[in-house]
Amino acid sequence: MMKKLFPLLFSMCLIFCQQTFAQTDVKIEVFDVAQSKVVKSIPLDENKKNEAIRLVRSVESLFPKINATPRSGIMVKVPFDPLVNIDNMLVQEPVKEVIFIFPEGERPYMLLFNEQKKNPMFYYFKENPTPFLEQLGVTL
Repeated sequence: MMKKLFPLLFSMCLIFCQQTFAQTDVKIEVFDVAQSKVVKSIPLDENKKNEAIRLVRSVESLFPKINATPRSGIMVKVPFDPLVNIDNMLVQEPVKEVIFIFPEGERPYMLLFNEQKKNPMFYYFKENPTPFLEQLGVTL
């Protein structure tokens, strides 16, 4: 009986530990466009996640430009696990990841990815990103 029970308990422990580590290992990445590299990696805690969700839920309109890649500024990638449900006039689906784009001298916008990462779309958001950026220790 113990021989059968031990492997089962051990397997369950491994699964639980992997899920716990996977959740705590989620990082926000700050990418400097001019340097073409990630300049900061920050653990995603509940406060930062809530601020990012606040910005995503404030989606306002589609980003109209054809070329969405800025020449300067920063981009902030925030993964969501579990997915975040967004339901407004423009977006009605779970979001897996968002990249906030803060081009120098222009209005910020975001790139949303759904669960399958198909059909990513660029949107403007209306909420003030300053509290989120302050939590990340990032200045524009």
